[in-house]
Amino acid sequence: MAKQPKLYILAAAIGLTALSAVSWLVPTASAQRQTSQIRVAQVPFQLDGTPVYVQRNGAWQEAQLRGYRTSSTTGTLYTVQYTRDNSTEQNVSVSRILSLQEAQRRGIAKTVYNLSSQAGVQQMLDAHNSWRKRYNVPALTWSPQLAAYAQEWATKLLRENRFEHRKNLSYGENLAWAGGQQLSPERVVTMWGEEVKDYNYASNSCKPGKMCGHYTQIVWRNTKQVGCGMARGNGKEVWVCNYNPPGNYVGQKPY
Repeated sequence: MAKQPKLYILAAAIGLTALSAVSWLVPTASAQRQTSQIRVAQVPFQLDGTPVYVQRNGAWQEAQLRGYRTSSTTGTLYTVQYTRDNSTEQNVSVSRILSLQEAQRRGIAKTVYNLSSQAGVQQMLDAHNSWRKRYNVPALTWSPQLAAYAQEWATKLLRENRFEHRKNLSYGENLAWAGGQQLSPERVVTMWGEEVKDYNYASNSCKPGKMCGHYTQIVWRNTKQVGCGMARGNGKEVWVCNYNPPGNYVGQKPY
């Protein structure tokens, strides 16, 4: 049985800013049906989107379970996809897999997957500033006010099953949506930052047919503060980050 989320990019305008982008990670309809079936089956680990840790080359690495097969001779063997490099490995035995809870208990997993703790907030802030450091722009500070503003919107979008920017927004805004898996703050920012490959600094534009507004907002020199929120439920999650002052002004380069 297999489960493969897909990545989609959708453009949206934000107030006075240029085009920005919103990211989607969604499973196929067949994967959703398979997940429902899997939850009925008695297998060691469920394909519910919760990250696991897999022993690989002598180290524990974060991964997602993408499928499994069971036989009387081998037991349950999983197909896993590693978060670090997106590579896939088949026929992984249960003895090489730790649940997220067990990995955290052993001190193996340091990553968190929400913003409800100071650790999650710090990981989100550090992820932003790691990208900014590459381009020698000043570090952002965390704004509780922006975080509350972002959390309100994330909760509303999840509750109403919507995915769009606020109207008449006075802040910069990046959005991400995932289905069938749990994202970490670092992974959300990495998704946005990797749009750098589609940005041409000389022309200050995205490649044709591509989006790069997430990336440019993250590294916008004049932005000073960030605050983020996330909401998760029913196998879906929404992430929202707001930025002050906003970036992505038409005709201006990010740095």
